[in-house]
Amino acid sequence: MFYCAIIGDIIGSRKLEDRQEVQTKFLAMAEKANKLYQSEIASPFTVTIGDEFQVLLKCSHVAPKVIDFVKREMASVELVFGVGIGEIVTDINPKLAIGMDGPAFHFARNAIEQAKKKKPKIIYKSDSAGMCMINSLNYFIESCTERRTKRQKQVLEYLRQDLTQEAIAHELGIKQQSVSDIIKLSYLSEVEDAKRTISFYLKDIDHCKK
Repeated sequence: MFYCAIIGDIIGSRKLEDRQEVQTKFLAMAEKANKLYQSEIASPFTVTIGDEFQVLLKCSHVAPKVIDFVKREMASVELVFGVGIGEIVTDINPKLAIGMDGPAFHFARNAIEQAKKKKPKIIYKSDSAGMCMINSLNYFIESCTERRTKRQKQVLEYLRQDLTQEAIAHELGIKQQSVSDIIKLSYLSEVEDAKRTISFYLKDIDHCKK
């Protein structure tokens, strides 16, 4: 059976003035994520080396949602992720994501080391086809999101909370057309299309590897 290993790391964590606060926030995030994605997790979020953490998922198509959740919850710090898809050759540890071995973790380790050196900050690796496409799409998504202004991020957060454009306009004291223009300039549609394509590829991999 194939699994999806995710290894994440906080960039420059040792230089953070509020490192203890960040670590406390991470532990709270991990507990929340382990509950939210309980049915999808084979081995839960676990802090490993320094400020690295890892989790083992049952299916790879869940990885983008899990990573997006971590990024939202830990928005105050810069993160990198390595995602590996492959077999686990040891017994699965259902309590901690440590003490396991196999290609899934080897790919994830290789991926995060690459992500620490160059973009994108989320890299997928596997012996399956489609990894180059997925990583190229992640690069595109990252480039679009990094260009977003504070106002664009604010509007998109309201959208994520299911507010209508009219409600957002009222909240910000601007016209509805201005909200629409802000959304277009944030490349939301293009980013969502890229995310759907990644999900399609990962679901196909999950189907083929069953």
